[in-house]
Amino acid sequence: MTRVPAYVVGRTIGVLLALLGVIAPLVWLAPGAAASGEDGGEGDFPLPTPGRPWFGPQLDWLTDSAEDYRKRLGSSAALYGQRVAYPLTQDSTFFLRRLVTESAAQGAVPVLSLEPSVALDDLDTEDATALTDELSALQEELGTRYLLRFAPEMNGTWYSWGQQPGAYVEAFRELADVVHDRLPSAAMVWSPVYGAGYPYGAAFGDVDPERNADVETLDTDGDGRLGSGDDPYGPYWPGPEAVDWVGLTLYHYGPDRGRVDNELEDPGTGGETGEEESATGFDIDRVPGEGALRARLNEVYNYGQQAPTRPFYDRFADGFDKPFLMDTGALWIADRRGDPEDEIKRAWWRQVLRADGDWPRIAGILWLEERRREAEARDRVVDWRATRDPDLAAALLRDLVGEVDLGPVTPVVELDPEDVEGGGVEGTGGEDQAGPSPDPGLATAVLPVPRPWWLAGSALSLLLLAGLAALAARRRPDWGYAADGHDYAVTGNRDLRLDVVRGVLLVGLVAAHVELLTTTDGPVARLMGGLVGPEAFVLVAGLAVGLRHEALVEAGGALAAASARWRRALTWWMVTVVVALVVLGLRYLPGTADSAVTHWLPGGAGRTGGTDLYVDAAPLLEYPPPWWAVRELFVLRTIPWPLSMLGLLVVLALVTPLLVALLRRRAWWLVLLGSWATYAADVVWTPDWTRGTWEAAYPPLLWQVVFVHGLVLAHHRREVRALLDRAWLRRALLAVAVVLGLAWAGVTTAAAVAGGEPAERLLDLTDGRDLPAGRLVALVLVALVAWLLLTACWRPLARVLAPVLAPVGSAGTTVLAVHVLLLVALAALPLDLATGWVRALATLAVVAVVLLAVRSRVLRAVLPG
Repeated sequence: MTRVPAYVVGRTIGVLLALLGVIAPLVWLAPGAAASGEDGGEGDFPLPTPGRPWFGPQLDWLTDSAEDYRKRLGSSAALYGQRVAYPLTQDSTFFLRRLVTESAAQGAVPVLSLEPSVALDDLDTEDATALTDELSALQEELGTRYLLRFAPEMNGTWYSWGQQPGAYVEAFRELADVVHDRLPSAAMVWSPVYGAGYPYGAAFGDVDPERNADVETLDTDGDGRLGSGDDPYGPYWPGPEAVDWVGLTLYHYGPDRGRVDNELEDPGTGGETGEEESATGFDIDRVPGEGALRARLNEVYNYGQQAPTRPFYDRFADGFDKPFLMDTGALWIADRRGDPEDEIKRAWWRQVLRADGDWPRIAGILWLEERRREAEARDRVVDWRATRDPDLAAALLRDLVGEVDLGPVTPVVELDPEDVEGGGVEGTGGEDQAGPSPDPGLATAVLPVPRPWWLAGSALSLLLLAGLAALAARRRPDWGYAADGHDYAVTGNRDLRLDVVRGVLLVGLVAAHVELLTTTDGPVARLMGGLVGPEAFVLVAGLAVGLRHEALVEAGGALAAASARWRRALTWWMVTVVVALVVLGLRYLPGTADSAVTHWLPGGAGRTGGTDLYVDAAPLLEYPPPWWAVRELFVLRTIPWPLSMLGLLVVLALVTPLLVALLRRRAWWLVLLGSWATYAADVVWTPDWTRGTWEAAYPPLLWQVVFVHGLVLAHHRREVRALLDRAWLRRALLAVAVVLGLAWAGVTTAAAVAGGEPAERLLDLTDGRDLPAGRLVALVLVALVAWLLLTACWRPLARVLAPVLAPVGSAGTTVLAVHVLLLVALAALPLDLATGWVRALATLAVVAVVLLAVRSRVLRAVLPG
């Protein structure tokens, strides 16, 4: 047995303690764990008490959840809304189940906005039966009541089902008949949009300006054209027998500055294409005037001389004795040109909450709680959320108390984690339908989360570190990399500086994946957003591959080097496939938690539920396994999400020999030109050329640009060093780097201080997996500072870090494979990983096991670096 030297043990302990000192304060303030609701009773669920309407949010369920909303607001909600594609697909079924189960945990009523994904004429009773069967199974399990908004805002022009009264009424009645017959726990909601501006000929976001309209039905004033004098609601009314609730979309965008030629001159042959019809838009970010909502409910706001003779509420809520559901929200854009956000949203929600005094049939209020692009704001990103920050959420809660019913309004169901495995209770499809097939566009990997102040702090820290490195180079030249001789510098064909950096990055990746078991917006993700994360790993991979491949070419020729590189790609692919199969086997062992790495759910990959990446994996255990299941495995679609990076490395390794062949012919300019052209092509066309989920996580046509630059720098390192030996060029490059660093620090700091629109623009430049300009600038700065530190301060850094982290960096495949199994083991333990100090200790333990694993001769023999 090999004896580990005492100094290595001591340094390992020192590094672990240092990691704990860094990780613990970062994760201390991380989001808490989801809480379960209390048991509720059985029974019918009456309508809301008059004067106490149900209140709840319409969430973006890709990035939000009912539990997260409850934490932000400080209270449960009585309603939770979601848009659901109809007819049901595997994906929409998954999100439907998630909505229902999360609502049941708070005793809330799910509001399903059923959005037709096919033509209205193509909907039939089979689609309605499939929906009611799914909802009935969930109701039997959870005691849930539903509000079904079929094709809302059908009188508008911005949805594919818009302004088709005949087809709409028929489809609504058909669905209502099935719902009323098979699902008595559901109520059908008819919900148009507020009628001012009808027929919306100058509407923003018109999906079909040249549509053919139903002239006889829509031309209610008989003037031969569809104009502002026509009834915006009546032609779409399905009748009182089909409708249980009525609703209306009433958003506050700001004062409407008017429309030009809003009428559709010839509805029989289609409207104008937009050349003559226009709108001057909304005066956004303005506090709503006193009585703004009252004017809408009285149908006088923005109608001019063509207001309906009777308001919507009087005609349909009072006229047919129907409860009224208001879909509402107040728009705000983060800039400094308009009124303050709190004043805009508070003024609007106070009018909404107090409206039931004069309109007592208001039974539900659904607030749009999303951040999204709006055509009415000239396609800018706007924020509708009323719980965006703690102060705003606290103000909302104060105004809600006493005005609305926040629930529970149905039995509160305490959900066992097994009941929601795969994103919902079992439903009609059984175990084989536990969740949707993984969407090829689903990005299953750690996503750096930039924040303005984190970006500014990181930029200033980089400047400070660069200054310290420059000072060390001047005062202590003996610390430098070149002066170190051979002690820690190079072993064989490996540069230990790269191994140390890769070791740091791998430890960070492990910490990020532990964090992902509970949240996608934790401190490690924010730290990566402020600096870099996966991008730096790919850059270092390019540098390391360039060094190694060149050495192989010199030793055995280009063909031998290419064969070695392709064997390495095959090894990475085989490791991914084998680990995927091992995890599949663990699924059938009692007490294991394979879902920690086989389910992906924004907001925490390891949470119960989520998209099952292994939904097609079970047939792999059959003999012989069906080809389609084998194909999903071989294209790396059925793999644990922590291995997404290996999919990218496999593809990059395959093309490396060709790139090096061009570099050996001094065609570096062609390689770089082709790399940037490929990057630009992906930005423009965004092709989807594989079925692997890793491609969405790390789009290869984009991420190759980082790898290729590392490859080029490594191949031409001698030429680069020779250029840097020229004092004038070195000073010029240093000046450019300083200017770039100062500019980046200035931009990030100014945006963080200003907030609002500058901060939003900064986030647009640094957010996402598509490597926008800000991410690339940050990568360049981090790479420069890391090179300065490791060159000027190599000796002290190497003595502390190299013995511990260099083995990690040289065994990247081992780390990636082993940590997947460690995540499964960690998730199976009865630990509250949402608690900061618990997750810090768990991360430290996983890192410690990884450090031991990379020293295992057996593992290193089986899993090369």
